Amino acid sequence: MKVLLTIIIVLVLLAILIYCNTLFRGRHLIWNQVLGDLKIPTKSRVAILGLNYAGLFINVAKLLKAPGKVTGVNTGNENIAKQEQKRIKENRVADRAELVEGSLQNLPLESRHYDYVFSAFTFHTVSPAINRGRAIQEAVRVMKPEGTLIIVDFGDLQQYRPLLNQMGFQNVRVVPTGVTGWWGGPWLKTRILVARR
Repeated sequence: MKVLLTIIIVLVLLAILIYCNTLFRGRHLIWNQVLGDLKIPTKSRVAILGLNYAGLFINVAKLLKAPGKVTGVNTGNENIAKQEQKRIKENRVADRAELVEGSLQNLPLESRHYDYVFSAFTFHTVSPAINRGRAIQEAVRVMKPEGTLIIVDFGDLQQYRPLLNQMGFQNVRVVPTGVTGWWGGPWLKTRILVARR
């Protein structure tokens, strides 16, 4: 009985350790890799749908130079909005970073305006699940025709592939992130969806 209890405790502690690694280190590594691979031109227009990963918004702003701009869509969390406004001032990126309030299903953003549309750990919060298709349509609406959509989230990102294909995206990839993106274990994995026309 003691051996079984010890094994259970070790497994629980391992799951907690893996979860904390993803929360505090993994998300940062994943987005650093994504941004490094993209080599975003400094005058790009970028939309970030949802601000569930705080580091992304300011990191993108630092890559840009006016008239390049990143627009972050806060989905109703007042504390996040205050924190990001503070970070904008602290990092002196007010000339190339702005926050707006809105919903992923009805984005308060201009159509065909953004070179890149990112979402970090936000699509899974759209409920009911049927509304995620509407959120994908809105993300595509605000993109330039040659734009790039990147969703980093857990869950089944493959579900968006048929809709994106119907909307003219022939280059849709879903990439695993490995242990770096595990939320406690392999049962909840972070994946990256990259879609280009």
